[in-house]
Amino acid sequence: MPITDYITNEMFQVFLTFCRIGSCFMLLPGFGDSYVSPRVRLVFGLVLSLAISHAAPNLPKMPVTSLGTLVVIFHEIVIGLLIGGIIKIITAAVHIAGSVIAAQSSLGQASLFDPSQQSQGAVFGTFMQMLALVLIFSLDFHHLIISGMVISYNVFPPDSPLLWADFSRLAVKTIASSFDIGVRISAPLIVVGVLINLTSGVLARLMPAFQVFFVIMPLQILVSLFIFMATLSGVMLVYINYVNDSLGNIFSIDN
Repeated sequence: MPITDYITNEMFQVFLTFCRIGSCFMLLPGFGDSYVSPRVRLVFGLVLSLAISHAAPNLPKMPVTSLGTLVVIFHEIVIGLLIGGIIKIITAAVHIAGSVIAAQSSLGQASLFDPSQQSQGAVFGTFMQMLALVLIFSLDFHHLIISGMVISYNVFPPDSPLLWADFSRLAVKTIASSFDIGVRISAPLIVVGVLINLTSGVLARLMPAFQVFFVIMPLQILVSLFIFMATLSGVMLVYINYVNDSLGNIFSIDN
């Protein structure tokens, strides 16, 4: 093989890897968030693509025609976006739980800027989102994602057709499991909120002239904060196990 063809194929494989890695990491928490400098993301994506291109199997050679090249590039970008979107849905479970907890604790209107969502969000949701991000990087889950991206070339080879039906089923399943784990995480606060609201309703019926909800709201906030602090470590452990199992299922990793 002439040296020029070898260099061309090597550069094309690195670029092809960057298409999948870059489009995936655009949606990942911690990597694709807007508070991360675009230059940092670009350099990280290029270095990671250079490393993965030599470890990833099934990388094709550069097609002869321009149309074939565009088709392969489009395929890799779509695969990266689909994988990144699925992981984004997985990590969004804790944000759902925080929103439910805020509503049950009468702090639904207390908002704080959420840097990952680029909008105002519930205080509990923003706090739990940042805590989950710290845990993901502290437990080296980003290494699991990078390893999964290498394995993804076995699961989704560049020359294979796009599995739209499989991705659709996976997306629906992930959304359902994300809402399920979000409700399970917020279950202690849901139970407390329901009990307090039922008690308030009974007292309001017994004493119609008494401003029950006005008086009981501070108590509801204090009780909710206490339950939240008491159960935070347990619910975050449940969430981390869910993220670990979900990432393993996507990339077929035994972890």
